[in-house]
Amino acid sequence: MTTDTKLNGRTALVSGGSKGLGFAVAEALARHGADVAILARDEAGLKNAESQLASVGEGSVLTVSADVTDDNAVAEALRQVTDWRGRLDIVVNAAHRGLQSAPLSDTDPAVIDDVLEGKLVGYARMIKAALPLIETGGTGRIINIAGVTATSLVPGTGTAAIANAGVIALTSYFAAEAAPKGILVNGISPGMTLTQGWLDRHEGMAKAQGKTADEVRAGMVAGLGIGLGRWAKPEEVASAAVFLASDMASYVSGQVLRVDGGLGKNVF
Repeated sequence: MTTDTKLNGRTALVSGGSKGLGFAVAEALARHGADVAILARDEAGLKNAESQLASVGEGSVLTVSADVTDDNAVAEALRQVTDWRGRLDIVVNAAHRGLQSAPLSDTDPAVIDDVLEGKLVGYARMIKAALPLIETGGTGRIINIAGVTATSLVPGTGTAAIANAGVIALTSYFAAEAAPKGILVNGISPGMTLTQGWLDRHEGMAKAQGKTADEVRAGMVAGLGIGLGRWAKPEEVASAAVFLASDMASYVSGQVLRVDGGLGKNVF
């Protein structure tokens, strides 16, 4: 194996790949040579993402409309991807429900169920269906996005935190089960990242508080203790996915890499 991040000749599937972190990961994998299939529910969003990815890298792009809460839809999506390039090397689970902003004590259990089904159970469904199809010759990778709310308190994100904590456990167990096949399962735990969902939320918070969105972000940086003093760009998180997907991570399994700018460590 080479010790670089080239992914030429490999096929990746990114769920939630039409926007946010999922799109950033899909773009980064494409830039490093992978053929990338992006999966999402919104066909219009998929088409927009496809047009943006068309000129990125040397690989091809496939869009797949599917819901990760549907067993049959997931199976059909995987069939389309494997038929497309005849192989599947990398699966990135980035699909999730929209940001929930409410104290956990005020959250309807049905909302929690929906978030768990759309993320934690959706990831499990995707991995279970993909494992028999992923290449076992050293290129097989599964990468799960588990936000930093799993281990760090961020006000109003308790529902997402429960799902993220579950994803961390899921990553450990699937890593142990997949290791004998030579398939590496790891996770990324992104900190506060400037996805469109958070940008929209900042605007709403700013309006309610009589501040600018930049002031809201700065206040959260200070309140959460982000050591680097800023929010992450989506592409900074995506770089971690490229590393885990590449040969440089050939001996990394069952790990969750925090990409959080030193969140909670700003104590000086």
